[in-house]
This record gives sequence, structure tokens and C-alpha cells, in this order.
Amino acid sequence: MNRYIPLLVLTIVLVSLLVVPIQTTVAQTTQPGPAVDKITVVRKTIEEVPDALTSGAIDAYMFSLKPAQAAQLQGKQGITLYSAPAGLIELTLNPAPVYVAVLNGSVSITEAASKLGVPAVAITNIYTTSEGKTVVELGAYPGKGVNPLAFREIRFALNYLIDRVAAASTIMRGFAVPMYTFLSQYDPDYAVIADIIAKYEFTYNPGYVDQVITDVLSKVGAVKIGGKWTYEGQPITLKFIIRQEDERRDIGYMFSSELKKLGFEVNEMEMTFSQAINIIYGTDPAAFEWHIYTAGWGKGGIDRYDSGTIAQFCAPWYGYMPGWGEPTWWNYKNDMIDTLTQKIYQGNYASKAERDELYRRATELCIKDAVRIWVVTRLDTWPVRSEVKGVTLDLGAGLRGIWNLREMYVEGRNELKLAHLWVWTSSSAWNTWGGFSDVYSVDFQRATYDPSMWNHPFNGEPMAFRAPYVVVTAGPTGKLNVSSSAVIWDVSKKQWVPVPNGTQATSKVVFDFSKIVGAKFHNGITITWADVVGYLAYLFDLIYDPNYSSLEPRLSSSSKPWADTVKGFEFDFNNKKVTVYIDYWHFDENYIASWASFSPVNPIEIHAATFELALDRRSETKYVLYQKKGYEWFSLVWPSHVAKVKETLQSYKNNNNVLSKVNKYAMGLLKMDEWNARIDADINWINTYNLAWISYGPFMLTKLDTQNQVLELKAFRDPTYPFKKGDWYFGQPVATSILSVSLESPIANKILPGQPANITVKLSGIPPFSLKYMVKDPRGIIIATGTGEKVSEDTFKVVLTPEFTKGLAYGSKYTIVLIGLSEEVAIPGISKQIVDTASLAEALSIQNVSDVLANVRSSAIAQINTIVSELKEQKAVDLDTLRDQLASALSGVAGVLVDQYVSLIGTAMDNMNRLSQTTASTINSQVSSQIQQIRTDMAALSEKVDATQNTLNSLQTYIFANIALTIIAIILSIVALLRKPKA
Repeated sequence: MNRYIPLLVLTIVLVSLLVVPIQTTVAQTTQPGPAVDKITVVRKTIEEVPDALTSGAIDAYMFSLKPAQAAQLQGKQGITLYSAPAGLIELTLNPAPVYVAVLNGSVSITEAASKLGVPAVAITNIYTTSEGKTVVELGAYPGKGVNPLAFREIRFALNYLIDRVAAASTIMRGFAVPMYTFLSQYDPDYAVIADIIAKYEFTYNPGYVDQVITDVLSKVGAVKIGGKWTYEGQPITLKFIIRQEDERRDIGYMFSSELKKLGFEVNEMEMTFSQAINIIYGTDPAAFEWHIYTAGWGKGGIDRYDSGTIAQFCAPWYGYMPGWGEPTWWNYKNDMIDTLTQKIYQGNYASKAERDELYRRATELCIKDAVRIWVVTRLDTWPVRSEVKGVTLDLGAGLRGIWNLREMYVEGRNELKLAHLWVWTSSSAWNTWGGFSDVYSVDFQRATYDPSMWNHPFNGEPMAFRAPYVVVTAGPTGKLNVSSSAVIWDVSKKQWVPVPNGTQATSKVVFDFSKIVGAKFHNGITITWADVVGYLAYLFDLIYDPNYSSLEPRLSSSSKPWADTVKGFEFDFNNKKVTVYIDYWHFDENYIASWASFSPVNPIEIHAATFELALDRRSETKYVLYQKKGYEWFSLVWPSHVAKVKETLQSYKNNNNVLSKVNKYAMGLLKMDEWNARIDADINWINTYNLAWISYGPFMLTKLDTQNQVLELKAFRDPTYPFKKGDWYFGQPVATSILSVSLESPIANKILPGQPANITVKLSGIPPFSLKYMVKDPRGIIIATGTGEKVSEDTFKVVLTPEFTKGLAYGSKYTIVLIGLSEEVAIPGISKQIVDTASLAEALSIQNVSDVLANVRSSAIAQINTIVSELKEQKAVDLDTLRDQLASALSGVAGVLVDQYVSLIGTAMDNMNRLSQTTASTINSQVSSQIQQIRTDMAALSEKVDATQNTLNSLQTYIFANIALTIIAIILSIVALLRKPKA
């Protein structure tokens, strides 16, 4: 299951799905197949949708509306809007160097700069190869130009150039939320990295960006003339590809305007989907046909424990960072992110805690390297006529979830009329191996086949779809013996062979394929074990065969981390079961099953023809499985490709050589009679529909008119099809939310520094629940994180200890972020509470002066320590900048500190005055009646005055001593920081 589809889909991860928290009952039927007999899909622009829906021309729109159209339809009678956080918008940056030098031996960055005659800052990356050469990548080089985006400092600073709040509220009209990395608050793993995301909640600050850019570019020889950046006398120009179909156009021009203000020339290139994709993913980044791209992504579903998304958007090995894994091009390189994400992806950890720590480290590195500038999570909105029933709101994919084409219907009708932004584009390649890279093909392909597993629409948990399973594991540290009857595909021998004696694996998953094997393909041919084992053999060939992997390096490299963990397969033909042995462990056994799962999708002879045309005969056909400039992206629905498939299949009939070759993949399970019957059925299908896409899902693809943008799906009602209407209907999820929050403290609704504070939180939704929290200081810095203590099923308590609260400043506002989690509905409920601390006057009313002074001092020291820690983490542009940052931050603390001490002294003096006045009043009232004792009273009064003066002197001494100690601490912090060598 592809995780994110880029208004292009980018991933080859194996995902899946589980538990069913609440289903709404729908009418059941015994008829096999989907809810309707036919679905017709046409192209409609977003602007055409309101009229098409209200007139009844379409029943639903499968592409998210623009905010303007969503607002137009909101509350309109007869139209229901379904919304889910299913879309992401980011700016992909091209970090390619302008020049790459290869030096002999192992050379340091200083030595390399000297040899090449450039400042060290011009070197953006340096590494040593296995051959002992040093590769030096330069972001600026005489005669080669400059790429500002090659410099990490500039890329990171650009996060401050996009006003995310304005993008979400103005451009997206509230149908979006700001986004700071690849996950947002609507993703299950958000709670794992919430404090990291909070740390990098970038604000709009073009002045800071200008400062960083000026510092870096000036050092590499660029000059700003008349407000415009130049290098070697030429303007520095950035090529910006801006998608024109949706709000990315507005976001693109907003960002472009800011770049121009900074002094760059910007070549704004508006493009459609196909035009943009061919350049972004079809050319070498070092050719600099682009610098920035307004990328959009559609979620394929929700994932409780992510392993693929972080790799997809951060790690070079996965094939979706600039260079895209094509070995003949320049490729972005980050070995540490690769190492961390591969451990996450392959389950190389011993506990959830270890996995979470790997995830956190990789996330922060990804944010800092800033190859992508994340802008917003779109709250995608899909309009559906209210008479349409059977809708499941997938919390990841929304209306595009795999469930809805299977289950949607209108009472009394057997047909559904849908529309999409596109039905087909030149990048809509229908091939199992390297196609389905856009939502326009994926959304309908998923209705034509059944995956073995999928992820639950509400909680993201992997669960069985068409292949029930049993998991056995010895992990994370133990091993299982692999059965002696298990086999593995030998790429060199081109045959299935027994696994070596003594082979062990961490886990095994036994899949029941009885709902697949013995059922029918759409062309009427029975699915056999030949289709299952043949698919696996072709997959391993694509990954490990030297010729195939060199022809399709991006597919091979992205699939290899999975295949490397497979130790063998045990096929139980009689009981229709297959056991997959893997070196993989996860703390959730459903993820072990998901990792091991696979789906053959098409008949073996279609795979054979695909490999022949796109691999064996590439020099003749110019077909590729995954897009490549100068070649045709192979598709089983493109007319000329379908004709080639038909021609190839015709050559297979009664062909012993071909059958012998294919039978090696199929473990010898095919006979000539069956083989010929398969060929005949395929050719008949192609003759009938002019399509070669044949699968085994609830719908058959019977029409795809690429010219007129019309697609037709017809129900597959064969008795062997295992599912019926209602089997995959889940309805609407019950959201997790923060119902109430109350604070228990000595001062009502305020935290008293130095005293305990308990915050009680009540949740609503579907239990079991858990609660996480963060505390931010007035500057927005996270000063505490933790887990709430469970009081009852839906109630939790956040305990702030006296040791913690004594570091809080009096009279200040702190933010407490509460994150409510449900095991059944994966999207967390989030609440931000602003909590005041008691003022000094309020504190002195119930605490003694020495305690308040101690708390003030603790608060100041805590703030200083936070600032110092924060600045130590930064790689400051230069020492002057560091001093400026430190001075600014410490002056803020000093101001607060002085204010608090002045306030404290003033409060103390007021108390002294009131004491003196009270004493004087008491004396005056007693003078007339006690004149005889005046000498005695005056003596006592003198003693009181002396004592009062001594107390005041002691208080002043104590205050000034504390001020002195705090100033000393500040000075020591500055000295320690400035003595620290620059990173």
C-alpha cells in the first residue's frame, strides 16, 4: 500500500490494516461483489463540480475541492461534505552542488578547500569512497555558478520565509493547518515527536533569512548589487516550478515574492501535473532544470506506527529524495538519516521505546537538513450527494480510501457516477511493478484488486483483507528454525531452491490464501499457485538480477531492504497456505504480518509479458517500468502498449520455450493446456476491452478512454469472489477530544511557583485512552514533557512537582499542550491551555519572603540554562551573531528579573509602611489612657523601630546578594559559552 501519492505516489512500502472499532449497519446482501453494478468516472475541473453535483450529473467528486468551492457547497441542501487531513503541501528544494571534485586519498574539508582554491564554506558535502577517493561537493565554484539551496544553512533558514499561518488561514481559507515536518497533528506518530515539532514551529521572519543568506553567499563570493544577488557578474536565478491546478499556485507565488525581496531572480514556471513530474522526477538534479517545486501529496491511508513515511520524505536510500535513487544522476546523501530510517523500516530495534528514539533522531535530522519546506496539511474536502450511502471516512485517505468504491451506492440505483480532476494523465502508468504514481490511477486501480492486508481506516492498525494470518515470532532477540521444506528463489540459477540447512529467521507469518487461490481472475481464469509463486520469483529477479536491477535501479533499491529480510517461503498447496520466514520484528505482531504480506495482483503470463517488453526488449520497445526521460512508462492500459502485450501473448501460445522459461518462475506448476487457456482468455479480454489490466478485485476495468477522460468499472460477480456489500463499510469515526481541563493549586486557576500543581484532564471518544503533555515557557521553549497519570478510564492527572514549578517565573503565562490518545482512533485530540503563574503580590500573601526570593532566583537560573542550552545546539552563522543572540535572549531574562526584584522590593516596602502605620495607630489610640506608661511604651517603640530597620536592612542585603549571585551566574554562562569552540 502506497503511503503518500504525489499528486504523485511515491512508495513501495508493504503496509496493511486491523481492528474494527465501530461499524454502522448497512443493508446486507448475499450477492458477491460491490454495492453497485457499474461506476462511470469522468473528468471535471474543480470549478465545474458545484453545478455537476447540484444537477445530479455526478454523485461524488474524488479530488479534494479548493477552499472556495468547499465554502460554496458548505450547508447546501442535498450535498454532504466529507473532510479528512489527507493532503500535504511542501516545497521541495534542489540541493545539488554546482561542481563535484574527486581528490585522491582521504582529504579533510580544510585541505580540500585549499586544493580547490575555495573558502571552506563553499563545500556542502565531503565523503570518502570505498576506493579511497574523496568526493567534494561545492555549492559555489568559479566558472560553475552557485546554487544557494546547496547550503544547508540557507535551506533551513528558508523555513522562516513562508508564512504558514497566512497560507492556512488566507490561501486555504481555514481548510488547512500549518505543518513543520512530514507529520502533522493528525498523524498517529505525532505524539512521539510532538516536542520536536514544537521546537521547530517556524515563524515568519524574513529578516533572519536575509541575515543567513547574506552571511553564506558573501563568504562564497556572491555580491549583492542594487539589492540583487550576483555571482561572477551574473544574477543568481532560481527556477521555480509552480503547479497551477490548486492552491499550490498561490503558495508558490507567495514564496516567490519573498525570494525576490531577498534579491534573487525567480523564473516562475507554471506547469500542470504531467509537465512538472517529467522535469522534477525525470531529470538529473545537477542539470538544474529546477530549483524549487510546489509538491503535493495525497495519503493512501493512516498508519499507526510509521516506518515508510519518514524514509520516503527524509532518506536517500528510499528513492524519493532529489536524485530519486537513479545511480547515473547526482543524489542527495545523508548517511545518518539512512542508517536511522533503515533500522526503523526493517524493525532493527528491541522495544517501542528504542523505535521511538530512532524516529525522534531521524525526524530532527530531517528537519535540520531541510530538503523539504513543509507548509500545510490540507483538510481535504470531498463533496458527495447526500443520497449516497455506504461512505467510510478514512482518517488518512478520506473519500479516496479503498473502502468507498466498494461500498458507496444510491438506493434504487445500480450505477454510480463519479468525477475526478483527471481520469488519466501521461504519468498514469498502470503496471504493478513501477506504476501507479498518481492519485488518478491509484484511486481506481485499488477497486480492481484486493490486497492481502490493509490498514484500518480509523486506527491505522494492519489487518487481514483477503489473506488471514497467524504470526509466530522469537524476536526481538531470538531465532526460529526455518522449515527444511522452505524454498527461496535463486536468481543466478533461475529456479526455486531449498533454503540452506540451519537457516533461521526472527519471525514467521502463515497466510491463508484460500480466498485467493481457487478464485477467479476477471477474465474467468482460475488463480493458481503458479500466479503466487511466479509473482514472488519475478519480484526477486527485479531486485537481485544484475541486469534487471541495473535497468530499474530505483525499483530495485527501494524494494531490497524488504527482500533482504526474507529467509524463505513454505508453500502448503493442499491447505492453500504460505509461510513467510523473515528477519523482522515489531512490538505489534500485526506489523510483522504486514511486513511479510504480498499480493500477486495480475496473472503470471501478464507479468511475463511485462518483463519481456519493459526489460528484456527495452532497447527495441523503449519501455520502462518506472519513468525515465527518453523512454515510455509501460502501462497495461495505453493503447499502443496494449497492442504490444497482445502481440507478445499471441507468440506465447503453444510456445514450449516460453512456457519452460515461465515455469521456472512458477515452480513447474503450469501445463500447456492451462497455459494456452490463459493466453486465449487474455487475448479475448484485450479484444473486448482494448485493455490488458486483469486482476481479481470487486470491479473490472472495462473502459479507459484516455482521449475523452472516461473510465468505467463493472462489478465482478463471480461466485468465487469472497466479499459482498457491507463487508468493508466502517462509517464515521468517533474523534478523541479533550472534554475538560481543571487546575488544582493553592491559588485558584494559577500555578504558584514552588508549590505542587495538579491538572485534571477528561477525555471523550473510544477508550482505552492515554495522555501526553508538554509545557512551554513564555518564549515558546519546551521545558517539560511527560505522560499523564491515569485516574479512571477517561480521566488523567498531570502532576507538576514543586521542584519543577519553582523554576517558573511569577506573573507569567505558560502553555500546556495536552495530547489525548485512543488505541481505537489513531488521530489524537489536542488542546493548548494557557496557564498563569501567581504574581509576586499573590505569592507573598501566602508565602514568606525568603521562599519567594528563592523561587525568583531559581526561575532566572532556569531561564538562563534554557537559553544557553538552546544556543549551544545552534550552529551560529558567526561569533557576532552568537553574541547578538545571547545578548538579546539574556537581556530579556534580565528585564524580567529586574522587574520581579523591583516588584518584590516594592511589595516588601509597602508591607513595611503598612506595618509602621498600624503600629503608629495602635500607639496613638493608647496614649490618652496609658500616659503614665509613656516612657515604657516609647522604649518599646524604639526597640520595634530598631528591629524594623534591621529587618529592612537584612531584606535589602539578601535581595542584593541574590542579584549578585544571579549576575555572576549570567557572566559565568556567557564566559562558558563564548569559550566553547564553534561547531
